[in-house]
Amino acid sequence: MGLIFYLFYQGEIPTKGSDFTEKGQFGDSFGVLNSLFTGLGFGGLIVTLILQQKQIAYQEAEAKKQRKIDSRLHYEDILYRLLDIYTSTLNDVSTKKGDLRGRTMLRVSIDKAIESIKKEKMHLIPLRTQQRYDSKKLTADDEELLDYLYFRNFKILSTELDRQGRLVDTLKVLLRHLVCEAPEHTLIKPYCDLICAQLTSIEVSYFFLISLAFKDEDELRDLFAKSKLIEKGAYISRLRVHDYMYEQFWGINIRQHKEPQLLPMSDARISNAVRAYQRKFSSSAMETVFNTDHKADEDAIVVALRPNGSAEGGAHGEA
Repeated sequence: MGLIFYLFYQGEIPTKGSDFTEKGQFGDSFGVLNSLFTGLGFGGLIVTLILQQKQIAYQEAEAKKQRKIDSRLHYEDILYRLLDIYTSTLNDVSTKKGDLRGRTMLRVSIDKAIESIKKEKMHLIPLRTQQRYDSKKLTADDEELLDYLYFRNFKILSTELDRQGRLVDTLKVLLRHLVCEAPEHTLIKPYCDLICAQLTSIEVSYFFLISLAFKDEDELRDLFAKSKLIEKGAYISRLRVHDYMYEQFWGINIRQHKEPQLLPMSDARISNAVRAYQRKFSSSAMETVFNTDHKADEDAIVVALRPNGSAEGGAHGEA
């Protein structure tokens, strides 16, 4: 554009007319060029705005991503701090005499309560009652028996369990943060698995009995379920009567959280193996097999003791 103006000023570009009117008319003939350059300038402006918009969107996405990372790191930092506080609190718990501490104290408290229940035989449920309970066909006598067992178990547990309020409250704070404070974009399962892995079966058994025995532990029962600790509780050693109590009074069937153990054999292969065993290896047949194997083992030992492992030779060779 500057070059055109310079050539025009130097007179290199011929013009028509001797006055400004005619020259103006001649200049108007370049209107197409003016429109072209104006359009190019406007197009450049649009391109600039588009690029700026993309840059702004990218910056916003990066800022949002960073906020998610920051919120997750903040959540993890508090979670690990609370876990440390819980561990410290667990190590500090002790009996009134101070002779037992930590998990040992919890183990003794659990054993004391369970032994008292078993001493009174308040854990024994007749097999037929169990069957009718599972099929939801309890009789009036069954219900009366179970109610008495429930009553005695509640009484014994609430009396014999050493209720460590500070430890229970610390666990609730930890689980509350784990379940309720997780960022929306964060998958909570890995953190639940982590916390569950840090708690031993002794601790899970203790908190299970605490949540079972005391009516005012609604929050602990709720967090127990939401944090997946209930699933770990399904694999600890428990009394059947306590499973019934947990379901009847707190509405949680803990047994349904236990998955059956999977074997590396198909059902069809197992069935075939069982039928073959029953068909081919009766008691008399098995006795023959075992006797044959035993005789073969004896022969192998004799051969191994002979010089050069030979099965030939007599007394001289064995000597």
